[in-house]
Amino acid sequence: MNKQAGFVPLTPIVLLSSGLLLIIACYWFSEVTKAVPAPYLDEVFHVRQALVYWANDWATWDPKITTPAGLYIVSYAWLWILKVLRLSSSYVTQLRSLNLFQGTIALYLTSRQLLFDIPRFETSTSEDALGTTVARPLPIGIDHTTLNICLFPPLFFFYSLFYTDVTSTVLVLLAYMDFHLEKGRNQYFLSIAALFLRQTNIFWTAIYLGGLEVLRILPKGRSGIEFPCKSTFLDVVTGSWQHSCLYDPLIKDAWFEDYIKAGVSLLVASLANMQRLAWPLVPYLSLLVGFGGFVFWNGGVVLGDKENHIASIHLTQMLYIWPYIAFFSFPFLLPYILNAILPQSVIPPPLRVGSTLYLVPRLGITLLSLGAMLIVVRYNTIVHPFTLADNRHYPFYVFRLLLRHPSIKYMVTPIYYVCAWAAISAMGGARNGKKETSIQSKRKDEDAVSSLLPSPKPCLEPGTRVSFILIWLLAASLSLATAPLVEPRYFIIPWLMWRLHIPTSTLPGPALSVDSASRSSTSKNQHQNTKTGVEEQRTTYWLDSMMRMTFVKYDYRLVLETLWFLGINWAVGYIFLHWDFEWVQERGSAQRFMW
Repeated sequence: MNKQAGFVPLTPIVLLSSGLLLIIACYWFSEVTKAVPAPYLDEVFHVRQALVYWANDWATWDPKITTPAGLYIVSYAWLWILKVLRLSSSYVTQLRSLNLFQGTIALYLTSRQLLFDIPRFETSTSEDALGTTVARPLPIGIDHTTLNICLFPPLFFFYSLFYTDVTSTVLVLLAYMDFHLEKGRNQYFLSIAALFLRQTNIFWTAIYLGGLEVLRILPKGRSGIEFPCKSTFLDVVTGSWQHSCLYDPLIKDAWFEDYIKAGVSLLVASLANMQRLAWPLVPYLSLLVGFGGFVFWNGGVVLGDKENHIASIHLTQMLYIWPYIAFFSFPFLLPYILNAILPQSVIPPPLRVGSTLYLVPRLGITLLSLGAMLIVVRYNTIVHPFTLADNRHYPFYVFRLLLRHPSIKYMVTPIYYVCAWAAISAMGGARNGKKETSIQSKRKDEDAVSSLLPSPKPCLEPGTRVSFILIWLLAASLSLATAPLVEPRYFIIPWLMWRLHIPTSTLPGPALSVDSASRSSTSKNQHQNTKTGVEEQRTTYWLDSMMRMTFVKYDYRLVLETLWFLGINWAVGYIFLHWDFEWVQERGSAQRFMW
C-alpha cells in the first residue's frame, strides 16, 4: 500500500457525472426547502445551536446535543462565506446548503481521489526508476463509481437537512485521502477535526488508518519463499517472526482459516517489526490517548443526554451490517450468490464471475458460524426504547417485524450469514479458473497495455487482501458494537470503506507507474526526471483509456447500482415529502418518515 504521487487529473467525464449529481441533489434540496421550511426533528437542536454560535455566544450549549461542536463551528464559517457573497435566504436554508455543498463537491472530489489511490488491483514491481506498476481502472469507471457513492441513499437524504453525517463523513474521507498522498501532511489535523463532528470517528481515524499504516509498513510474505505453499499455523508464525513479514493472501484465494492465519501473522509480524512501527504509529496512539482523556474528563462518550446514550456492547450490530450492505449493494453481491448455487451453464454471461464454489464455506464452518450468530442473537439483542418509540424512522418497522414472534430473530440468522459471505466475496473479486504464474500474469498485462484495442471479454481485477478485511472488521465492530441504537446513518462510513475497495470488472487502461523515488536512494536529479516521466505517463493513460472505452464492455453493475440508488432515493424522498402524518399528542405538527 504505497503512497501516491499526487492528485488524479480531471477529465471531461467529470462534467457529466458531477453535473448529473448536482442536478439531482439541487432538485431534492429545493423540494425539501419548499415542503419543510422549518427545522425538522434533530434539526431543531442543530439549527438552534448553530445560531447561538453565529450570535458569538460561545458559552451556551444545548444539553440535549450528544456530539461535539464541530458542525456549528463549520456552519459559522459557512454562514460568514454566504454573508460575504450576499446570498440571502432563511438561516435554515443557509445551514442546510452546507450539506448540499459537502455532498456534491467535497464528497465527490474526495471519493474520486480515493478510488484512484486505493490499491484494489494486483501490483507488480518493475525494475526501472519509476518503481511500482499499478493497474488502474478506466476514468469513466472511477467517475461512475464516484457518482454512485454520492447517491448512496442514507447519505444523499441528508444533503437537504442540517445533520452532522455529511460533514463527518467528508472529514473522515479527507483524512483517508491524505493517508494515501505521498506528501500528505494534514491527516492528523483532519482526524482531530473529524472527532469534533462525531466521537465514533476515533475508530476510523485512529484504529482503521492506524491499522492500514501497519499494513503499509509490514512487508508481504510470498508463497513458496517466506511461507510454504500450503502453510500451517506453525509455518505462518515461524515465517512471520523469522522473516518479519506478513502472511496476507488475496481474498479471492483465501479460505476461512487464512483469516485466522493472517490475524496471527499480523500480530507476530508487528512484534517482529516493533522498532519500524513505533514512530509511524505515534500520531494514531496520541489520538487514542487524547480521546481516552476526553472520555474520562467528560464521564462518558456523548456530551449531552447521557442517560439515553450509554455505550454498551451490542454485537448484533455486526450482524445487521451484512443485510444492510446486501440491500444497498445487491448488484455487486448477486453474481457471487448465483455462481455459488447455480451451474455456470445456466447463468447469463454478464453475471458470471468465475468459480466461487471453492470459497463457499464448508459445512463445519457454516454450522460453527451460525451457532455463534444464534448465541449473539440470544444473549445480545438490544432494542433501545427510542427504536420502538418513534415510528418516523424505518428501523421501527424492521424491528416490529423481527419482534413479531420470538422465533423470527433466530430464523433470519442464515440471511446474515449469506450476506456476510457475499459481501466479503464481492470485495475479493472473481477467481480465475487456473492459477497463473507471475510470468504469465506479467506477459498478459504487457499484452493488454501494448494493444490499443483490448479483447472484448472484460477481466475482473483481483480484489483486496485478507488483512484489509481484518482491519475493516475491527474498526466497524468498535464503531457499531458500542452503539445501543440501530440507525442506518451509523453504517454509512463502514459501507463507504467497503464500497471503495470493491474491484471493478472494466478492463484496466495502460499501466500507470507510481513514483517511488522518495522511497529509493536515487539522486535528486533522477527524482525530478522520474516525476516528469510519471506526469507524461499519466496523461497518456487518460487519453488511451478514453479511446479504449469505445471498445470495452462496461461494468453493468455500476449501471444497476445507479438505477437502484435513484429508485430508493425517489421512493424515500417521495414518502418524506408527501406521506406526512400527525401524532395525536402533537396536533398540527407534520411528522415525516426518514432514515
